[in-house]
Amino acid sequence: MTNPKCSGNQDRNTETSETHPNRPPSKTRNCYRTNDFDRSGCGTGSDGACIGKGMAAGCIPDNNGGHCKDGDKYYEATGSTFVELSTSDLLDRYRSTGGQSNGGNGGNGGNGGSRQVRRALNDQERRFTNRIRELQIMGKDPLVKKDGKDTYGEGGETLHGFVGSMLFNIGLGSAVIIFLISISIILIQNKII
Repeated sequence: MTNPKCSGNQDRNTETSETHPNRPPSKTRNCYRTNDFDRSGCGTGSDGACIGKGMAAGCIPDNNGGHCKDGDKYYEATGSTFVELSTSDLLDRYRSTGGQSNGGNGGNGGNGGSRQVRRALNDQERRFTNRIRELQIMGKDPLVKKDGKDTYGEGGETLHGFVGSMLFNIGLGSAVIIFLISISIILIQNKII
């Protein structure tokens, strides 16, 4: 089974939302006018991208929301119309996504780069949390206990508890031995033995 691709080579299963089928992928959102995106059309070549401005093949994804190419002209959807991008607009767009500094943006593509980083970090955190929960359900808690006690053995008995019980047993054994020795001494002094 193949993964249907939306315009701009965006995977429908990972880049679009089933719960919001009219929301285009973030890297190509500017290829669609308001309410033009059709998630069910992904993979068929008619998902509503760049209508009248290069059609689906003209949609070029980028970190700023993408744009449409029709011949030698570039367009960006703003609401229900397409606006032609000037040369300086294109240069600013590529400068901000190309890793160079853009007026203090740090080359992260405006908010697009930091948004991608946040999404990636949130996704990684979700994966770690899910893995920890899986291990906890299986009875293998990977988290280090922060209660000040070192764990000992697989039974969960603490090292402190082990040493304490060992000292108690030694003390109890010593008391029994001293008791038996003292009874023997008393019996020998009274010439019972």
